[in-house]
Amino acid sequence: MSFKRDSLAVLLDRIYANYTSRFRPLDKTPRHNLLKVFASVEAGMYHQLLGDPDFLSKQLFPDTAEGQYLREHWSNKTPPLYAVAASGEATVTGIANRPIPSGVVFASASGEHYYLEESYRLDENGQASITVKAENFGTQGNLAPGEKISIISAIPAGVDSEAVVSGAGIIGGADAETDEEYLARVLATLRNPSRYGKKDDFALWAKDSSAEVSAAWEFKNFGVFGAVLIQVINGNQINGVHPVGNLTEVRDYISNNAPPVLFEVRTPVIKPINPSLALPLQEDSQENRTLAVSRMKTYMQMAAKPGATVTAGSLRLAVIDGVTITDVTVKLGGSTAGIATTTILEYPYIGEVTWE
Repeated sequence: MSFKRDSLAVLLDRIYANYTSRFRPLDKTPRHNLLKVFASVEAGMYHQLLGDPDFLSKQLFPDTAEGQYLREHWSNKTPPLYAVAASGEATVTGIANRPIPSGVVFASASGEHYYLEESYRLDENGQASITVKAENFGTQGNLAPGEKISIISAIPAGVDSEAVVSGAGIIGGADAETDEEYLARVLATLRNPSRYGKKDDFALWAKDSSAEVSAAWEFKNFGVFGAVLIQVINGNQINGVHPVGNLTEVRDYISNNAPPVLFEVRTPVIKPINPSLALPLQEDSQENRTLAVSRMKTYMQMAAKPGATVTAGSLRLAVIDGVTITDVTVKLGGSTAGIATTTILEYPYIGEVTWE
């Protein structure tokens, strides 16, 4: 619910309707009781009146406040993160030296629209590298290198109607953080009100910088100058892990908040871990296979970070519950004692799972 004060006219109509709906003097049985009518209507009014302060009292505390009130109350301490539109490069071909005016609109195979913010010209080879920006905010605007986008507005003379996404792709699109994600940042701010560059402060600044940053870690004494390395990723083990595209925005935010410390912001190489599993014959069903993969991903969501070591044994223990799945054989690199290691420049995630 939300707090709302109705007008006097609305309240008069509502209370009158409540009385008339309960007052039926022509009813045969039982004999109508006016005291019961008055009690029912007044109880309804007091119930609503007491409900409003009950609702408002919950908005005083971050862990019980609703999303809108949570943001209004705490945005001065923890600014909310909103959705971001993706942008990136594409290669356009056509007749040499033909112009490409700003405002041209492209569309991907999924129907997402992209537009040019400035004009370009094809070079002597009939090619041009253009920068396009997604029309809508969110992750749905991200495209991988090699994907094609087509012009859906007026096609400029001498320009091919299809372009190919190039460079690092069309990246940087991020959904707005959920109420739960914003609450987690609010609680982190309350528990750590003073940030001056101590342990984990840089990682917290990175998470506050953009909705594209889902998780961040910091490592000291990186490189020959002993800088602080901040690694950031987008997404999660359940729905997919992606590199962060707007590293400049993350770096600028940290620079504006951190003390003058040498640091570097990177997004790690996403390194797949491809385990092979075998369930007992009596438990080997598609439902249990799906459950086993889900449990491994849930475990990795908690345990994975740049530089983490993942063992076949730890994945096995994450799958077994002793009831639905009583045993499982997990192999990494073909061995039940297999170990997958990563450097601080790599982030492990569950890739292709095979079944034996």
